[in-house]
Amino acid sequence: MNTVKAELSEFESLRDLKPLLSAEGPCLSFYMPLAAGSANQPAKANALEWRELVRSVEPKIKEAGAGGRELLEPVTEWQSLLAEGEPQGQSIGVFRSAEVFRVTWLDERVASRAVLGPHFFVRPMLPELTRGKAFYILALSQKNVRLLRCTMRSSEEIPLPKETQTSFDEYMNTAKPDHMLDNRSSAGPDAGGGRGAKGVMFGTSADREARDEYLAHFYRQVDRGLSEVLKDRNEPVVLAGVEYELALYRSLSKFPHLAEEAVEGAPNGLKAGEMHARAIKAIRRCYERKVDEALAEYNHKVGGGASNRLKDVVTAAHDGRILTLLVSDSLETTYLTRIRIRRKVARPARPKMKI
Repeated sequence: MNTVKAELSEFESLRDLKPLLSAEGPCLSFYMPLAAGSANQPAKANALEWRELVRSVEPKIKEAGAGGRELLEPVTEWQSLLAEGEPQGQSIGVFRSAEVFRVTWLDERVASRAVLGPHFFVRPMLPELTRGKAFYILALSQKNVRLLRCTMRSSEEIPLPKETQTSFDEYMNTAKPDHMLDNRSSAGPDAGGGRGAKGVMFGTSADREARDEYLAHFYRQVDRGLSEVLKDRNEPVVLAGVEYELALYRSLSKFPHLAEEAVEGAPNGLKAGEMHARAIKAIRRCYERKVDEALAEYNHKVGGGASNRLKDVVTAAHDGRILTLLVSDSLETTYLTRIRIRRKVARPARPKMKI
């Protein structure tokens, strides 16, 4: 058997599981939640827990003979799994076969287990992959609008297009307002002696209305910049800002992937990492809402356009008629629970699928 080097893998969607699902057995699958703490304490605890996990599968390995021992040998030591760096999640997943040796960090805590079988055991990873790991934050601020690309563990700022103004003051000094705003500012001369946006003062209620108009135009050009940067992406964008600006931006935005939940509060006033953590909670609330809506629709259509019978599920899947598949997070042995099914329509016979 050829020696296979451990590869650190990021599984971001169900499609990323293809190399695992196509691997030939025998296959070893390990899952272990990581210890919390500081300094060397977690490292020692993880090493001890990993040793016990490996020991738990040794009886089955012995039954598999020499081939099984060769599979187990590279994963016996905890430190051998950390070649690519320190743990970066809440749990670890390790997958080992004759041609596969992959390590991944999971963002959620999973039950500790070691499984030897003809295929890799991927069930504990499904909840994370169906929720999606990547998203964006658009931090709305009149001083400095920012766009951040995020995962559950990291965030990095990415630039908006050069022509997109990210400061309201700079926008007011450089932008050419349309005829409506031009008329609004014509009530009094500006600091530059012209009729542009530069130098407009806001004091009366009418002036504040004019400011709202300018602010709306400012956020429209931000929205155009957002759409340009993310035109080929479909990850959700979480808005962060004060309540008024969140409502204003939603009312004018044409971007199709704004998350329904948001982070409320001035972005510049949030502590380091707080905006990212609150955005993750917003993303999870969005996912929970979708699940609730799917369950409500299932309960409405059960017995007609929905079923939890395995025979119905398999038949509908073969015909390509499943619209929504709900799988329990807690019952790992119940793979298919509730589905919403399209009505069957006449179509040409299809060749049998190899499963």
